[in-house]
Amino acid sequence: MILSAMITPHTYVLLSGSANGKTPLNAFDQALIDLDIADFNYITVSSILPKECSKGDIQDIKKIELGSFVYCVMSRIYSEKPKDRISSAIACVQTKETVGCITEYSGHCSKKEAERQALKRAEIMVEQRKDATINNIDITSSTLVVEQCGCSVSLCLLLY
Repeated sequence: MILSAMITPHTYVLLSGSANGKTPLNAFDQALIDLDIADFNYITVSSILPKECSKGDIQDIKKIELGSFVYCVMSRIYSEKPKDRISSAIACVQTKETVGCITEYSGHCSKKEAERQALKRAEIMVEQRKDATINNIDITSSTLVVEQCGCSVSLCLLLY
């Protein structure tokens, strides 16, 4: 008998944003404000996507009470070096046979490179699962050229 988990997400939402600010925290907060998701408490989790989880959008997030705890996989990077390019990415992979995976990458690189690295990590995770094959891949990413202090953040929000 397989017991159901106490909390299993039914929907995932991918979002990315970047912002400059006076401090790393202010830049992170501004990126979330720009995405219209700043008024939640985020709990980061590891990288497994339940098999039956479906992709949602910002309208699904609008149904959540402000101040709620929201589980997510998060990729973020900060820099206080003007003209530095920073990028973040999340790859969300669903398999045909079993659970999927959510991978993240952030670095001092282009948006394209961050996406490439997140996807590479996801492909490796699927390969490690015997007889699993990729069914669908969704990627979100963001990049920023830092002015004073910058943050790039990508999230996969897991909704219940």
